[in-house]
Amino acid sequence: MNATENYELLISKINTFIRKYYLNNLLRGLIFLGAGLFSAYVVITLSEYFGNFNTAFRTILFYAFILLNLGLIVWLVIPSLFAWLKLSKNLTHDEAAEIIGKHFSSVNDKLLNTLQLKKQAIDDEKHRALIEASIDQKIEQLKPVSFPSAINIRENNRYLKWIITPAAIICVIALAAPSILTESTKRLIRHNEHFAPVSPFQFVVQNQTLSAVQGQDFKLDLKLTGDKFPADVYIETAGNTFKLDKENISNFHYVFSNLQQNQIFRLTANGVTSAPYQIKVNLRPSLLHFDVELNYPAYLHKKNEIIANAGDLTIPAGTTVNWAFHTQNATGLYFSLGDKTQLLSPASTDVFDHHERIIKNTAYKINPLNTLVKNSDSASYRITVIADEPPTINVEEKPDSVSTKAIYFNGKIQDDHGFSSLVFYYKIGTDKNAHVFSKAIKADLNQTQSDFFYYWNLKEIGIKPGEQVTYYFEVADNDAVNGPKKVRSAEHTLNMPDATEINKQLNTGTEAVKQKMQSAIKLAGQVERESQKLNELLLNKNNLSFDEKKQIADLMQKKKDLDDLVKQIQDENHKNEFNRQENLQQDPSITEKQKEMEKLFNNVLDPKTQQLLQNLQQLLQQDQKDATREDLSKMQSDNKSLKKELDRMLELYKKLAFDQKLDQNIKQLNQLAQQQQKLADQTKQSTATPPGGTATTAKIE
Repeated sequence: MNATENYELLISKINTFIRKYYLNNLLRGLIFLGAGLFSAYVVITLSEYFGNFNTAFRTILFYAFILLNLGLIVWLVIPSLFAWLKLSKNLTHDEAAEIIGKHFSSVNDKLLNTLQLKKQAIDDEKHRALIEASIDQKIEQLKPVSFPSAINIRENNRYLKWIITPAAIICVIALAAPSILTESTKRLIRHNEHFAPVSPFQFVVQNQTLSAVQGQDFKLDLKLTGDKFPADVYIETAGNTFKLDKENISNFHYVFSNLQQNQIFRLTANGVTSAPYQIKVNLRPSLLHFDVELNYPAYLHKKNEIIANAGDLTIPAGTTVNWAFHTQNATGLYFSLGDKTQLLSPASTDVFDHHERIIKNTAYKINPLNTLVKNSDSASYRITVIADEPPTINVEEKPDSVSTKAIYFNGKIQDDHGFSSLVFYYKIGTDKNAHVFSKAIKADLNQTQSDFFYYWNLKEIGIKPGEQVTYYFEVADNDAVNGPKKVRSAEHTLNMPDATEINKQLNTGTEAVKQKMQSAIKLAGQVERESQKLNELLLNKNNLSFDEKKQIADLMQKKKDLDDLVKQIQDENHKNEFNRQENLQQDPSITEKQKEMEKLFNNVLDPKTQQLLQNLQQLLQQDQKDATREDLSKMQSDNKSLKKELDRMLELYKKLAFDQKLDQNIKQLNQLAQQQQKLADQTKQSTATPPGGTATTAKIE
């Protein structure tokens, strides 16, 4: 074996020694660790069992035990373990050589000198061969020596007594009184809990959970178990002591009123105190207030508004309601509207938003909640909806004073919010063959009430004699929620007279004028005679007596009645002539005579007649006899002329009426002849047959 191999063998033997050296230290450290652990455990458990320390001291003992053992591990075990595993700095070969040299007298300093010569040979090339020869010689001398045998692991057995003694004590206690170890160990491990001393009775809280809702009462139910029961039980809370209410020998209760925060309490009886209990008070979710924004339908032309601290609402139908609920300690909020319930999430901190479009009367309910409290105080409110009322319409109908084919309408429409349309409808004919027409009526539809006027000229609609016309007005409001509501005025029906009925009406009107003219002539004669009689009576009178004044006043009234009657005759004659021209085609000569008759009627009354009556009234009041006689003479003269004029006009009117009736008869005969000729032609056509065969029926394609 050459010198190099001898030196490597030497180094290998030194490395084996080093590993055995640290293994020996590790085993010794584990023995001392076990001795310290078991000894500390015995001392601490026995002290705690008999000392029954409080929570704070048990906590100190628990962490002191842990720190003691951690210190022993760090000091005795970890350095040797890391060195043995070559994870930390180990002994150098020189240090190991010194230890080996001290143990073996035959080795002494030879091993250390060999290592030093090896280093010298590396540095001194000149004498390297000589030095290596000396090294090889020393190695040969050291070969018989086993370096690891310098470490005797069995020597650690003498330290086992330090671990066996406390371990034996633990075993004896475990066999004789295991509760000493188990109870002490349990109290040390659960060092932050209170353990009451062993007593002849135990406190058993019957409540499943010690939790309550903020502001509510909490009833604590207590039951005692054991051999002997105390007469009374007390509760210590917030620095005060209260006596529990006794139900029977083993059952007690106590009520915590209006809890606002977590409550810690202990139970005491006969010197025995329980562990501390805590009632957890869950914060109550509450509704502080809420605001409402009302967005009204656009057709109402009403400005949106915000109501603070709202509750019950009265709103128009179709209003969109935006709620902003401000809460406290709430993570959610149940919102019920009618039969529908929704769980709202917060829009921001403690604020919940919701909106609904309200159509009908309803109610809503608010119930805030959080993760711990599901049921809290709720609030209920009602929403009253103001429905859009239907519109109303009132129409007054007035026929034209002259024409039978003209009608005037004065109307008034009314609604709570305005209108969308006002239409006049008329229907010509019966229900089966009717034609319906409509015309929009001008009115201020933006107002809540509006007056309107409409002139209806039936001549413009092309209605024929004998036809039926039904007409009415229809108004629609501007309800944009449910759609416009329509209301009709009373439906009227107008039956247009045929030619026969028109002639009959005209003839009746003519006869009425003739009769009134005869009455006027008779009344004019009376006024003339009475005027003459009064004038003669006043001839020899110096003053007017009361009876004479009354006779003159009666005469004046008759004169006024006569003038009014003449005016009526004028109006009715004008109306009759207008209706004739409007409904009938007359002979030009008759038309010319009617115009002349109209002129006579217009000139029959003297415009000074009214002035004469007024003068006469003043004279009577002033008691002027001569002037009164003079005016009576004028009245007599005027009425004489009026009577003559009325007589002449009556004769002319009778002749005109005769000519008109004759013209009507001629036209009726001509019309009857035309109808008979038409019937004859139809009969002749229906009985005619084509040459060479029977009548054929036209084929409709």
